Amino acid sequence: MIEQVCILIAVKTYPVFSQKYIELVCTAGFREDGSWIRLYPSPFRFLRDDQRYSKYQWIELTVKKRG
Repeated sequence: MIEQVCILIAVKTYPVFSQKYIELVCTAGFREDGSWIRLYPSPFRFLRDDQRYSKYQWIELTVKKRG
């Protein structure tokens, strides 16, 4: 399922290298309804400057449930 969501970023891990994804950053936060969401993998260092986010920042993005 693909959906557009607003998320308050609460957690960002330190980037680690991966053979499959080049680099992994696990990010998690809260949806507007208070439910928890995990964003993984996130290519954080490969995002443009205007796409990067910080902790405690609201972001809007399109997500797809794993499965």
